[in-house]
Amino acid sequence: MHKLDSIIKAISSKSGVYRFYDIQDQLLYVGKAKNLYKRVSSYFNKIHDSARLRIMVNKIHRISTLEVANEHEALLLENNLIKTLKPRYNVNLRDDKTYPWLVITEEAFPRIFPVRRKNIKGNYFGPYASVKNMYTLLDFFNAHFPLRNCKLDLSPAALNKSQHRPCIEYHIGRCKAPCAKLQTESDYLEGVLAIKKILQGQTRQVLKTLQDKMKRSAAAYAFENAHVIKSQIQALSDYEKRSVVLRSFVKNVEVYHYAEDETGMMVQFFYIHEGAIIQAQHLYLERKLNELTQELFLMGIVEFRNRFVNPSVKQIWVPEKPRTQLPQIKWHVPQKGENLKVLQLCYQNAKKHLMERSLHAKTTHTDVLRQMQRLLHLKNIPLRMEAFDNSHLQGSYTVSAMPVFINGTPEPSEYRLFNIKHAGPSDDYAAMREAVFRRYSRLVKEKRPLPDLIVIDGGKGQLQAACESLNRLNLLNTIDVIGLAKRLEEIFLPAAASPVYLNRRDPVLKTLQHIRDEAHRFGLQHHRKRRSAAQNTSRLETIKGIGPKSSDRLLKTFGSYAAMIKAGYTSWVAVVGKPKAELIKAHLRQEPAE
Repeated sequence: MHKLDSIIKAISSKSGVYRFYDIQDQLLYVGKAKNLYKRVSSYFNKIHDSARLRIMVNKIHRISTLEVANEHEALLLENNLIKTLKPRYNVNLRDDKTYPWLVITEEAFPRIFPVRRKNIKGNYFGPYASVKNMYTLLDFFNAHFPLRNCKLDLSPAALNKSQHRPCIEYHIGRCKAPCAKLQTESDYLEGVLAIKKILQGQTRQVLKTLQDKMKRSAAAYAFENAHVIKSQIQALSDYEKRSVVLRSFVKNVEVYHYAEDETGMMVQFFYIHEGAIIQAQHLYLERKLNELTQELFLMGIVEFRNRFVNPSVKQIWVPEKPRTQLPQIKWHVPQKGENLKVLQLCYQNAKKHLMERSLHAKTTHTDVLRQMQRLLHLKNIPLRMEAFDNSHLQGSYTVSAMPVFINGTPEPSEYRLFNIKHAGPSDDYAAMREAVFRRYSRLVKEKRPLPDLIVIDGGKGQLQAACESLNRLNLLNTIDVIGLAKRLEEIFLPAAASPVYLNRRDPVLKTLQHIRDEAHRFGLQHHRKRRSAAQNTSRLETIKGIGPKSSDRLLKTFGSYAAMIKAGYTSWVAVVGKPKAELIKAHLRQEPAE
C-alpha cells in the first residue's frame, strides 16, 4: 500500500465523501466520513476480519475525496452517489422511482391518479409501498369526493366554446360532470381540497368543514344535500378510526426501527400526523463490508428522508440516538406510554417483514430445488450447483467460467475461471474436458466437498466431454451432471436417449438458465479483460526498446495503454526510468493521432 501513502497523507481532516477505484479505474466503494483522513487511513493501518473487506482494500489503486460542510451533507452525498454509481462493494439502495405516487394535477378541475415518475405538473403524495392500499384510497375518494378522470380541457375559455354531454362516469356517480357545467368549479375545488388534506393526514379539519357544511344545508332545508354530506362524514370518520394510533396532538413525527439477520437489516419507517400513521414503508439493506448496525440504520433513515421530503418534521423517534446529528431534527427515544408502544409497533413490523423475506426466499428456493431433483431424477437436492461455459475469440484466449449457486442463488465469492492451456484452437470439447478435470481433480486432492449438480452449457458433445473427465476421476456416479443447450433449451442427461423439455416459464428451467447465463457473462467479462491486456501488451512492445518486463510493469501500474498515455511523462519515469520514458515519448510523437 506504499503507493497510496502520499495520497492518504494529503487527505484533509474535514467531513466529506471518499471513493475507492481499482487499477482499471472501476469504482469499488463510496463512503462518508466526519474526518476523511482518519476514516480513509483506517482501511490501511489495521488487519480486517472480513475477507471481502480485505479483498477490496487490496484492489484499491486510486482514492478520490470530496469535502463538504458537515457530516449530514456527507450522508446525503453518499446516498446519492451509491444510487447513481452503484459501486460493487456498497449496500444496494433501491431508488424509489419504482414506487407509485398519487398526483393531483395543476389544471382547471384537477384530476388525481397514480404515477411512477414525477413528470407531470402537480402536487405529489407518497410514494406508496403497497399498490393495493393506494388503490383502496383512490376508491374511497371516487366514492365520496368524486373527481373527473377524463383529459378534456376544462379551462373557462374551452368550456365557453365547447358543449359536452355527461359520460358514463356521471351516470354511475363517479363524476359530477363539470364538463357539462353540472358542477361549479368552487364545489369541485372543495372536493380537491378535502382530498389533499386527507392525504396530508388532516382528516379532522376535513370533518369539521363537512360538519359545518351539513349544518348550513340543513338550516337551508337542503336535506338531500345534507344527507350526502352526512354519508361523507360517516365514511371519513370510519377511515380515521382505522388510522389513529396516538393522541391527536402528535402532529409531525417520523418513527424508525430495525430488525437484523446474518446478511443485513430491515428498516421500518412510520410517518405520523395527528395521531395517524399516514405512511409506512420498509427497506432491506444488505451488508457488503461488515457495516456496523448504527451505520446501516442511519443509511436507512437518510434513504427514507430523501424519498419522503417533509420539512415540517422536526422530531424523529428511534430506539437509540445516532451519533450523527441531522439539521433541525431532534432525536427522541420514547421510554414509556403510547409513544413507546408506537416504537414497539414499528419494531414488530420490521421483524415481521424480515421474517417474511427470509421465509419467502427459503421456501421459494427450496421448493424449486426439490422440483428440480424430481424432474431431472437427481440423486440429491442440488443445494450446490456449479456450471461451465467456454469462451474464445477465433480460437484464441480460451477461458472456461464456473459460477456457483448455493441454495438457488449466486455465490460470487465461489466463482472460478480457468485459462485453457492444452486444448487446440476452437476445440470446445477439449476445453470442457480440461476445465472439468482441473476443477474436480483439485477438489478430490484437497478433500473438499463436491457439488450436487454440474450444469454444462451445451448439448450432447459438451456433456459427453465433461462426463469423460468425471469418469477419469471416478466421479461420474457420484455427481449429477446435465447439459443445457441454448437454442431450444434442451436438457440433456448422461443416460437418457432424448432430452428433457420444460415449460419456458417453469422455475426449474429459469434457475438453470440463470446459472448458465451467469457462466456466459462471467466468462465473457474475463475473456474481454484477457484479450484487452494482450492487445495493450502487444501495443507497448511495438515501442522500440520496451520489452516484456517493462511492458508488464507499465500495465500493472496503469491498467491499460490509454491510462498510461494519460498519466504522462513524469509517471512513466517513476515506473521504468528516464531512458525508457524518453523512448515512449519519442514513439508517441511519431504515432498517428486516433
